Amino acid sequence: MILISHSSSQTQKFSIKPRARFMAFITALIAVFGFALSRYLPVQEGGRVKPLDTLTREALQLVYGSQSYRAQDGKKRPALEIVMTWMLVPAYWDQQKIVEVNHKGLKTSLRLPDDVKYYSPAELFGNERLVLVMQELAGFRETKQKLNPYFQAAQRLEQQLGTYNMYKQGTAIRVVPPAPEVAAEQVQSASPKQRGEPERWLAVSELQGEMKDKFSNIAKAFIRALPGGGDKADGAPAPTSEQLKEAETNLQTEVDAFKAAAKAINPALYPPEKQIDLEVHYKAFHPFMWAWIFYLLCAIVVGVSWQTGRAGFMKAGWAFAIIAFLLHCYGFGLRMYLTGRPPVSNMYESVVWVSWGVVVFAFIFEFTQKRKFILLAGSAIAVLCLIVGDLAPTILDQSITPLEPVLRSNMWLTVHVLTITLSYSAFFLAWGLGNIGLFFILRGEKPTSDRPRAFSLAIYRTIQVGVVLLAAGTILGGVWADYSWGRFWGWDPKETWAFIALMGYLALLHARLAGLMQTFGTLAFSVIAFNLVLMAWYGVNFVLGAGLHSYG
Repeated sequence: MILISHSSSQTQKFSIKPRARFMAFITALIAVFGFALSRYLPVQEGGRVKPLDTLTREALQLVYGSQSYRAQDGKKRPALEIVMTWMLVPAYWDQQKIVEVNHKGLKTSLRLPDDVKYYSPAELFGNERLVLVMQELAGFRETKQKLNPYFQAAQRLEQQLGTYNMYKQGTAIRVVPPAPEVAAEQVQSASPKQRGEPERWLAVSELQGEMKDKFSNIAKAFIRALPGGGDKADGAPAPTSEQLKEAETNLQTEVDAFKAAAKAINPALYPPEKQIDLEVHYKAFHPFMWAWIFYLLCAIVVGVSWQTGRAGFMKAGWAFAIIAFLLHCYGFGLRMYLTGRPPVSNMYESVVWVSWGVVVFAFIFEFTQKRKFILLAGSAIAVLCLIVGDLAPTILDQSITPLEPVLRSNMWLTVHVLTITLSYSAFFLAWGLGNIGLFFILRGEKPTSDRPRAFSLAIYRTIQVGVVLLAAGTILGGVWADYSWGRFWGWDPKETWAFIALMGYLALLHARLAGLMQTFGTLAFSVIAFNLVLMAWYGVNFVLGAGLHSYG
């Protein structure tokens, strides 16, 4: 269980009065040098080294449910500004409503107002029923059963309060790698389960001597930009541009000095500056968001071209599609560089990858068949996937995390996972085409007319591709299973549902070949059968939550 005991204000190391006015000054300050903090402070968390920017985004996403904080004035504040001040002015944040609680049953157990979404840490830490709920959660965990929604919400609250408390205490931000001899001792003393894990860095609260002084200098540079050194009265004027520029220069100097000293302790464990810079850029630029915007524009103009017959709209659609696809590829390239592996190790990455595959197949079939509806379906599905990836962070975790041990063979990750998920892309495209085709039939077109038959043929071709890829991926998965677990096939839920999906689509192909299924049947089956793919892809991990494949 994560420690959720409420620490005192002893972690407030600098003289800063926790006034509401304080945040206005902090906001102006961070706006100027926030990127410098993000770029120049590598930190360790979650089994890897990442920029402070990424760390604070993930922390605010967990605690608040978003990567930006909406203040009382209605303006959004960046995660870096908010999370860093949890450590500097905890007394202020203890009283702010920053902890998201959505589950009604959990609110009832804690006797919290049902019509409120956010609660203050002090309100939750002081709730006499919190300990009872956590004890109930611990007891349920001992049963080894899958957590139901109530206990999932309780577990999230435990993580939220534990994370906030760690920032208050200065234990969440690990900024200094261990010396080589200490790192060697960590490796030698590691348990079999811990082997292969990165050496543990020192947290802010653990710093001693020179490194403690250097980090204190960073915090003091942060504070000195405020009039009166942060000990100001309400109504004091905001910092001038000259003060902010001087603060940026001072902070840059202190951060550079800290970074150089930390790197000198163990250069082998300190990340390249380019890697830190690119991760900050990846988070700030958000290439997949821009990709779905251009895919949406593509879908709109291609739809207009399809209905009006104007070639100019189709050319514009292709232009938008190519721009979106290049952004999609750029996002993949950045993520692959940062992870050092193909980006398909969790559900979020697979959703982005599958949408990429849908677009590739749509490009191929659109180019060969010259049917505008194929590009329309492909771009619409890409929009759907990428928007879901953006809007469901609690389900589709966007964070970059180390691979599970069984996934650390890049060769098998590439040949098996990429192959089988590309089959999902083909089936997804068939699903999109089937829905559009059924729409026209429901509007009164006969299944024997040209347009529904064209949809049926396109679906047939995409399913053929999908079946080949799914069969190959399933066989390669058996090879991987033999390599990883010592058996080719064990009727694991993932294996079982992949086999069921393969049999389902093979049944469609054989029925069509035998003349048992015509246009309407092909359209309808392509929509219905995709539920088999969804179960193999999503259901095993998040509905069943069981088996050797339920890690992602």
